[in-house]
Amino acid sequence: MSTSSSHKESSQGSEIFMVPLDLVVMIAWDSKCGENLKHIRGDVSRREIARRVASRGIECSQEYIRKLEQGTATVVSTKIVIALAQTLEVDLAQIMPGLRVKLSPLFVLSVANLPE
Repeated sequence: MSTSSSHKESSQGSEIFMVPLDLVVMIAWDSKCGENLKHIRGDVSRREIARRVASRGIECSQEYIRKLEQGTATVVSTKIVIALAQTLEVDLAQIMPGLRVKLSPLFVLSVANLPE
């Protein structure tokens, strides 16, 4: 199961919440994500990408892909962005690098040693 993280500043420092992506309906989108999408898409037309996404059972028009690439969309459905990543055969974090969370080795060790 994929996860998404939410980052917020608190009075005690920075907090990260990890949430399964299937529980997230929309994700914030910005122009950097759009630039990444356009770069990854390369020479494949928006129409072709929209067709491939549709073949996965997800509705996404070439016009919407244009809005994502130009950064005029401010949020995106997780279903669409996951389908785009799968269609383009890339990790979701390549399109949306802010989703990747780097965990300290101490955190990984402490979680690994939790009782079941």
